Amino acid sequence: MADPDGADMQDFDLDSSVNRDWAEFQRRLADYLAAMQDEDLLVLESGFEELDESQGLMPCIQFVVWDGDTVRCEVPSNHYLHPDRALTEAEQTYLTELGWNRPTRGPDDEADDGSPAFYVDKKLSWSDQLAAMAVAAFRDVWGITHPAFLSTETSSTDPEATFDPIAVRPPLVAQLDPAAAVVPHDVEHLHELITLSLVPMLGLLPERDPDGDVPIRMGNTILFVGPLADTVDVQLFAPLVHDISDRTRAAEVTADLNRTWSRIKFVLVDDRLSAFLEVSGNPFVPQHLTDSCKSFADFLRTVDSDFAARFGGELFFNRDSGPDEETEPVSAPHTENGTSTTDLPKELQTLFHLDPGCGGDTDPAVVADVCGHDRDRILALLDTGTAWVSRLRDTDDASVEHWERVVRTLRNALRTVVLPPPENAPDTKPRPEQMGLFNNPEE
Repeated sequence: MADPDGADMQDFDLDSSVNRDWAEFQRRLADYLAAMQDEDLLVLESGFEELDESQGLMPCIQFVVWDGDTVRCEVPSNHYLHPDRALTEAEQTYLTELGWNRPTRGPDDEADDGSPAFYVDKKLSWSDQLAAMAVAAFRDVWGITHPAFLSTETSSTDPEATFDPIAVRPPLVAQLDPAAAVVPHDVEHLHELITLSLVPMLGLLPERDPDGDVPIRMGNTILFVGPLADTVDVQLFAPLVHDISDRTRAAEVTADLNRTWSRIKFVLVDDRLSAFLEVSGNPFVPQHLTDSCKSFADFLRTVDSDFAARFGGELFFNRDSGPDEETEPVSAPHTENGTSTTDLPKELQTLFHLDPGCGGDTDPAVVADVCGHDRDRILALLDTGTAWVSRLRDTDDASVEHWERVVRTLRNALRTVVLPPPENAPDTKPRPEQMGLFNNPEE
């Protein structure tokens, strides 16, 4: 992730940047698998492990095409893996939940239609699912933190067909001079300047929410960056705590915060605490905005459950909440006919606010991040969201299209974190022989 002043910018949603890289890797892997031909081979392996390979294989996954349009995907069993990377029983069960079959024989047993490795046979048309399964195995089973830590081996009928875990990406946009002062023509021009200024810091081209602000996840909070209403200045805004029970105590703590973090303005309204920081936009200087974001991040790192407890309240966005905990909405907007949404889970409220509007859907990797990459939680939110959309349709509410996009992004995120293969998947012809890569760990 690029940083204009050389500082460590991991606070600026590094997790989302990594998730996007995995999502891009998964997309390119699916495209590569779909284009493979008969007898083509692809092996993905953890490439930076300091282990003695004579004792066993590193974490790896093999894809080989046979019978024209069928691909066998294999994950080595503990017979072949290095002892330090052996699979626990829970991890083996997880592989079967993702879609692999358990090994049907040992390495020295007579050959059968199965495999001594975890295996699955799918048509090439199922390449999207195989790619998603592979990403889940590398991330969740073996803890590979980034596709850059993978190496590849290919054997293809097309000598030009290679697969690089990390794609070479052109610059996202033309870079702004961080020290150059620009006078915005209007608010829309200021929106563009804000977006371009944040690219080097975030390492990606950020999207705007329906209000035109750029949301940035920072720990247990979300920072919203956008033009200040009726001005050409920029406002950094972060909702912190809600449902504050002791207003007197909260006012004292707020006053302490305003003294300690003098650049940031803390405001207590009713039972909610928010933080603001304004940056001059006339002229607009990119470095001023990124420096202000860094200063704000220094404070936001301190926002956790103990911080909320000092106010006797709850965090607006608690990243550490488990999927089974009672959740509160980010906010409580009302539908056009007055129906309240306060009973919806906070993840749905967050996705409602992050939705970019009719211009497109929220990135599935971001949605998965909001939902903690928990498949069961996403399924539960899908059920809740679908029921809510049905209710809105019955009342002809104007927000129904907005909520339909939220439900659609949840379905896309579900594919990102991998659903088990559908039970009605088409039968595939079993291969009469194991392809042989894992038969001898010394090969």
